[in-house]
Amino acid sequence: MNIRLIREVNAPSGRGPGNGMFALQRALRRVQPEWFHLGGRLRADEIPWFWCWEDRTAACRCATAGRPFVLGPNMLFANWTTPCGVAGERELCNAASCRLQFTESAWYRDWILAHCGPAMRAPIVLWPYPIDPLPGDPQPARFDLLIYEKSGFDPSLPQRLVCRWPASVRVRYSRFRRERLVELARRSRACVYLSDNDRGPLALAEIVLSGCPAIGMPRGAPWLSDPRLGFQVERLELVTLCDAIEQLRQKDRMSVAEVARQQFDEQAIIQTIFQALESIKGAAA
Repeated sequence: MNIRLIREVNAPSGRGPGNGMFALQRALRRVQPEWFHLGGRLRADEIPWFWCWEDRTAACRCATAGRPFVLGPNMLFANWTTPCGVAGERELCNAASCRLQFTESAWYRDWILAHCGPAMRAPIVLWPYPIDPLPGDPQPARFDLLIYEKSGFDPSLPQRLVCRWPASVRVRYSRFRRERLVELARRSRACVYLSDNDRGPLALAEIVLSGCPAIGMPRGAPWLSDPRLGFQVERLELVTLCDAIEQLRQKDRMSVAEVARQQFDEQAIIQTIFQALESIKGAAA
């Protein structure tokens, strides 16, 4: 059977998942095999791949009809703290006809598995969205600290960090241009990534690809499980962060960028996806 990716993305959306899927679909088009189709009308003899929450109802119809389908990475959950809290999520978590699931990080894979029903047997394959275009090499440092502010932190913490490192710059989630973030990251010695909720943070990918090592929480900064890119801490508190920041500032920024380019290698991501899809092509209708 052929596989069709539902919901084509022809331009960046200004939001993380849409931007990531735009970069991914551009990469998929460059090497897509004849059995893979992107966008267009779904045929009766094809396996649909649903990646966007807007198609949750269509995915549920497949589950009800017993039609094979692929799920993810943006289908589960609308709010990770209340899994199965949105219509359709519980049905998808127990869909016997789901053949494959995609998500970005290990902690989110484990969260999905913890809430799957007994009928759901689809393997979960991990890959990060590719970053396109890639940031340039790190530049001479101008800032001691890049403070990225998203969620789950004491509102007084950023200013306390600035008092400790006056040559800092603050960036708030959803209030920056990508180009500006990359420019700041390329000129920063280290980053504090203040987030407690992100399964596949594109902003953090761009920061480490710029050569800026970072510190963050496992559930907010999953890429930092690789210690060559930075550190993970259990709590976003000043004392813990200060100790780690001093160590981060000693890292070789070019080495950080090189490691990040391996982690977000577009060719490797596409190979992972097509290998996983090919493994379920023979799924019976």
